[in-house]
Amino acid sequence: MLHADLAFDDLPAPLGLIEGGFSIGRSRVQLVQHRMLRAVLLEGADRIVAIVLERFADDPEGIEHVVDAPDGLIQEHLDELEEYPLDFAALTIDRRRRAIRYTASPTISIPVYCLATESRARFDWDYARLLGPGHHEVVWDYALAHIAGISTYGPATMLSGLHRATAGATLVVTTAGVKAILPEPVRHDGPRELPPGVDIETLFRETVISILDARPLDPRRTAVELSGGMDSALTALATAHLTGDGAMSIGAQFDGAMGEAQRARRLLLCRAGGFADLSLPADRYAPFAPQSLRRHRHQVWPEDENYPEIFEAAFHMLRAAGIDTLVSGFGGDELYFSYRGEAEEEGGTAEPPPCPFLTARGMATALGARSTYPSAWLQQTCWQSAASQSQRVLRYGLWPVYPYLNVALARFVSRLPASFRRDRHLLRRTLTRWLGDPVFETTYVKESFDPVARRGISENRVYLQQLIEQSPLSHHGEIDTAAILSALAGDVHRMDRATYNALFRVLKLACFLQAEPPLE
Repeated sequence: MLHADLAFDDLPAPLGLIEGGFSIGRSRVQLVQHRMLRAVLLEGADRIVAIVLERFADDPEGIEHVVDAPDGLIQEHLDELEEYPLDFAALTIDRRRRAIRYTASPTISIPVYCLATESRARFDWDYARLLGPGHHEVVWDYALAHIAGISTYGPATMLSGLHRATAGATLVVTTAGVKAILPEPVRHDGPRELPPGVDIETLFRETVISILDARPLDPRRTAVELSGGMDSALTALATAHLTGDGAMSIGAQFDGAMGEAQRARRLLLCRAGGFADLSLPADRYAPFAPQSLRRHRHQVWPEDENYPEIFEAAFHMLRAAGIDTLVSGFGGDELYFSYRGEAEEEGGTAEPPPCPFLTARGMATALGARSTYPSAWLQQTCWQSAASQSQRVLRYGLWPVYPYLNVALARFVSRLPASFRRDRHLLRRTLTRWLGDPVFETTYVKESFDPVARRGISENRVYLQQLIEQSPLSHHGEIDTAAILSALAGDVHRMDRATYNALFRVLKLACFLQAEPPLE
């Protein structure tokens, strides 16, 4: 939630206020400024603490600056964050110990990245700006894990020396380097029987509404993502319940039979929510096209949203329409996990299949890099989904609101009997009662970008082949470059799903690591 360049030699210098932040000597800290946020700047004798928080509807905007803050007051503010229900981040500068700490909330909708040397520490929510034009060594264990589709979620990244803030963790930066303090693991206490007479669908609906109502939503400046899927359906309808008719909705529209069914669901939802809808033809925004940001190094992190091309266009339109807040259904899938012994749990624990583009040794290396992040009420993929959009939303002046990324909601759903969590029955039934139409219980087939993505690979085949041939990936002994090029030369539209998914991951990584200037 900030952009900072801090020299350790500057830390004892006097603090000065600048537009949107503060200075210490020649060092600068710029806090993210947005209507949905507030900030507290505590200036003590030994510590400076800057806290950026998602604000409640009745909170003041702007930056509260406390001069000569006693250490007890500073610690009180930091301790209160442990129970803060919305997103936050805290930067602590210890003048005496020459140390900098960055602490992220358990929901972390906007991760910050960090590059540090013996003399300075740089933080930025915009990784492309932070990385700049310089060369950065690849951490190959993590790169191979990405190709294999194995999560490496944690403070370390696939670029040497680049760290990221992660859920509930603290990065501690000193002249000796960067250390991460991870949160304590959460022990899930399992499902419980419901008391007689509880209307669980109404309770679920009202909980999502209350999570949104806590924030200062402005009907004229709020939009909802409306894909036609279940997760965004509920968050969109809950938003409309608060804003009334006329809130803007936006989504990608697909072709074919899948697109027809999606169009019917979106129309049903638009009528129910009274949305002013804007749909973008997905077929026009295929990945890897010449105008895509992917064609420039470091512009799209390999773990980012798979289709930034269409989201770039969508967010540009929202900004032009005066929108500054976007409500999304990210994290909805992860609410309905299964416990050990429940039917669906077995499939979720299987080892990933061998990757067609890695040697056996490369696959073993990838498995060794698998994330061991402490368990939490929210699932890793929740944080990864939010991170995948964070660069794009902030670049367009949008603040993302993810109602499902809420610890209290996740705890509530995790304690429901399996019959409510299985196949997301709770969500399906809640939508049927709200809409008066059982479409999400009877005929729902989830929309997919796959046909558009496969076409993007096929139409940009020559560029992608050259990209792979010139990529540092082609020089790694555990990556089968010949197999990658053979897959690119084949019929992408008939490729089996496992090979296609692996190819897409390889291409995203090759784009991120490409040389500059970009290929023509």
